[in-house]
Amino acid sequence: MIDFSLSPEQKEWVAIAQRFATEVVIPAAERADRIAEADQAFDWQVIREASQRGLRTLSVPKEFGGGGADVLTLAMVGEQIAYGDLGLAVAFDQSWKIMTALSHLTNDEQRKRWIPRVVEDPEFLLGVGATEPLHASDNLLPYDAPGSGMQMSAVRKGDKWILNGTKRYISNGGLAKLYYILARTDQKGMLSASLTGFLVPGDAPGFTVPEIWDKMGQRTVQNGTLVFENVEVPDRDRVGEVGASLPALGRFLLGFGSNIQAGATVLGVAQRAYDVSLQYAFERTQGGKPIIEHQIQQVRLARMAMKLQAARSYLWYAGWNCRQPDFDRKHASLAKIFAAEESVAVVKDAMELWGATGYMKKNPVEKLMRDALSFLHSDGTNDVLSLKAAAFIQQERRESSDARYSRRVADAARGL
Repeated sequence: MIDFSLSPEQKEWVAIAQRFATEVVIPAAERADRIAEADQAFDWQVIREASQRGLRTLSVPKEFGGGGADVLTLAMVGEQIAYGDLGLAVAFDQSWKIMTALSHLTNDEQRKRWIPRVVEDPEFLLGVGATEPLHASDNLLPYDAPGSGMQMSAVRKGDKWILNGTKRYISNGGLAKLYYILARTDQKGMLSASLTGFLVPGDAPGFTVPEIWDKMGQRTVQNGTLVFENVEVPDRDRVGEVGASLPALGRFLLGFGSNIQAGATVLGVAQRAYDVSLQYAFERTQGGKPIIEHQIQQVRLARMAMKLQAARSYLWYAGWNCRQPDFDRKHASLAKIFAAEESVAVVKDAMELWGATGYMKKNPVEKLMRDALSFLHSDGTNDVLSLKAAAFIQQERRESSDARYSRRVADAARGL
């Protein structure tokens, strides 16, 4: 039986997030988006108010004082926050993911030492450092030649590790108080067996953020360049086994829905584009009647609604699927791809409906367009995620003993 009803707890969190988005996020984002300096646009008051409502620590296990939310709940709440602003939703989503990683990839001592700090500090955000100036997608879809992929190094020195290198375009860069950093502990090995994760505080000596990137969209969150110059990290802040972080992180992201949460945030942008377009269609008059009465706009709005619901249904299915013991690994990536592409299509339709008015910065649609476009590559480019999903599909070959195996198809493939 298929059941799309929300649990009482999910309904409560969605309602909290809706109020937060409309009362706090939208006004803050409208101001911040107009700030020219990329490093001045982040609004800490938004984070403090989110902390008061329990949203910042939503993914922290309940035993540590957090919300204990699962993937599907995080996706629902992320969509609501992104309805207010995508950049701020990304700030939360990045923190949720790393908080979840802290809860599952670390040992008991690390959890007891770090998670209370996250919970108690109302401005505690987190980030993850993987992308480098010359290595990005070849880490996500590993190019596994010896010595290939990310080059940031971690060299052991007694009970410490010395980190050197640069990460780029990192969400919450310069904002986070703790980063999960991937570095090479074997410079010549295969990438899949050479990366180790480390927990690095934002105030570690030798760690700097020399550049905050000026972006087309998502202007309310910082994407920074992280530079590590002989940064010392104690071995007790190493996450997992040496050289085993890439496969461990990959399994974690598949099982806990990183892509699903990302897809839900961009869907929030598209939902707002639909809502403001529906209002505009009732209130804007052309040809002697509201444009909602023109068939071309009726069809446009109907198709926008269809795309939104199709993307949301796929994300919800993927969120359910990843919790199953035998979950189908391709759906998390494909759901994010579909949500991103359909969201861009919905916002483009909104631009068409608004006409020249939508192109003006005074009005909301042009910002939504700038934001939505970012998720064609955020949380993994759609091209690379398609290739990852295709790799899983290649493992689905049916044997002749399968009831679905077709002899007619086999004969046709052999030219018979």
